[in-house]
Amino acid sequence: MPSAPKTGVGGTVDAFNFIRRVAFPSTPVVISIFAAIAIASAGVSLLVAGENLVQTLVFASAVFLLPGLAGELVNSALLLRKDRILDFRRLMGVEVISILPMGAILLLFSIIGALLGMTRLWEDGFLIGLAVSLPLRFLTPMAMSSMSSWRKLSAGLPTALLTTIMFLILSQFLSSRSSPTVIQVGVLVASGLVLSAAGVSLIIRKVEIEGGAEIHHSPMGLFRSFLDHWLRKTPTALEERLLSLSTEGSIETKILSFSGRDSPPIASLVVSNFHPGPYRDMGSGGLPSELKQSLEEAQRGVVQVPHGISSHKLNIVSHRDIDRLLSAARENYPSEHLIRKASSMIRGREGEAIVSGQAFGNVALLTITLAPEEMEDLPTVVSGEIEKEASTRGFEVLVIDAHNSLVGQPSITPLQAERIITAAVSVLDRLKALSQDPFKVGSAYDALDSYGLKDGIGPGGLSVLVLKTESDTVSYITIDGNNMQQGLRDRIVQSVKDIGVSDAEVMTTDTHLVTGLVRSPLGYYPVGAALPTASFVTQITQTVQKAVANLEESSAGVSKFSLQMQVLGSETFQSITSFVGRVARRIGRSFLWIESGSFLLAVVILFVV
Repeated sequence: MPSAPKTGVGGTVDAFNFIRRVAFPSTPVVISIFAAIAIASAGVSLLVAGENLVQTLVFASAVFLLPGLAGELVNSALLLRKDRILDFRRLMGVEVISILPMGAILLLFSIIGALLGMTRLWEDGFLIGLAVSLPLRFLTPMAMSSMSSWRKLSAGLPTALLTTIMFLILSQFLSSRSSPTVIQVGVLVASGLVLSAAGVSLIIRKVEIEGGAEIHHSPMGLFRSFLDHWLRKTPTALEERLLSLSTEGSIETKILSFSGRDSPPIASLVVSNFHPGPYRDMGSGGLPSELKQSLEEAQRGVVQVPHGISSHKLNIVSHRDIDRLLSAARENYPSEHLIRKASSMIRGREGEAIVSGQAFGNVALLTITLAPEEMEDLPTVVSGEIEKEASTRGFEVLVIDAHNSLVGQPSITPLQAERIITAAVSVLDRLKALSQDPFKVGSAYDALDSYGLKDGIGPGGLSVLVLKTESDTVSYITIDGNNMQQGLRDRIVQSVKDIGVSDAEVMTTDTHLVTGLVRSPLGYYPVGAALPTASFVTQITQTVQKAVANLEESSAGVSKFSLQMQVLGSETFQSITSFVGRVARRIGRSFLWIESGSFLLAVVILFVV
């Protein structure tokens, strides 16, 4: 039996870490950082070189600070006007990055000059630093902007030209000794501009040619749409590009709902094979909490949307399809609740595979976990085999991937998949023989408002269903997060048992709204990894107690529906996500060669020619 394919997490983590660097602070903060670096680097360097304080401050302001501000104002107001990504704030962020090598090289040459008695060596250092900064001024608009090529190339000029002009004007007033000639400066800047523009253009062209053959799409176009969605939260352009790479898939959804005898629904479990991805609110990334909210608004009661058995093969691409699924769930919500009896919860184990099961008439609810061993997305063949075995025993089955134990990036092995199926079949056989009794249901919800996406908690918060039969009281706990810190599930279960509940299962939704917001090995925090464990477990236990307090006689109903939708297949997803990360690395490696060339060219012009 094949194992689940790799999910492409490694590629997305690289992409998230790159894009996080593009998300600069507010405009005033960026300008303040830029001004501080400009004045500090130029001030210290010129004072070391022997210039007086007034001359130093004038130079820092006129040559470092004002050209950067004026140049990026020209870019944002004229050359890159209406660009979706590179507004004035982000362009000033690029200035912060560009000024760092300028300041560092200037300071280095100032110190060397002071030690050697060559007080004007700092001017050479400044010009070399300026040459080294030029490639970045071209790379940023060429890689990130969606404007025409001539506008993007032109955007590399204003700051560089203004800086050069102000340097030529002011440098002659700082000292009477020899300094680079106007011709030297002109040749250095002109050659640096040509080298940078040509080199960056060749890098982008190479990425387009090689990447287009790999993903059958414009790599830079996809990259810019990815940035646009990430930075501006506008998924439309990226969705349209991904739709052209998508395939058709069948999204199957089952709803098990509970209501009082004469009251609206108390609680519901929605189990679907869609995958909450590919990331953040792109496609079905936030669908678990959307589905929860939609059904709760329409039906009331507490809705849980635990992770069904699925993989990145079934990432829904378009929000139009998401709306279709939300409408279908409301329309197909169980209209009748005729199931009056339920069995107790039982568990089956085969190796590390643990399957809990509870029957409601001819409906079986199964929950799969490998905890405390690590687990990730289960291969869809597991659900197929379990559904086939359930059908032969007369059961309609809902199969939940508890998704509740993670440290790294594991893959489910064929042996683990076999053990899961074996344990599930054993549970189904035992459920078939168990007696069923009338039952009570209680539910409760905690928004977990004190935690957020960066903590690994989605907007769906914490949802609890408690079900009491004559023989036991069990709890189903769903947390809107992407997997769970290893060991936390067992601690929660024990805490729930300590308050008198016979057993419990703890599940997560696998929401991808939490992805890419923190710098971590996974690109997100599994539930509990960034939370105060003791207080978090207490909060869960208290919510279970609220559900116990709300117990009332209940009945159950079940429904199911299937929709054909555009999905992003696993191979395509892996190709895209890993490629986005590799684009940044590939550009970075080539970019270093241009930087090195700019440095050497400036040295030759100033010291050899």
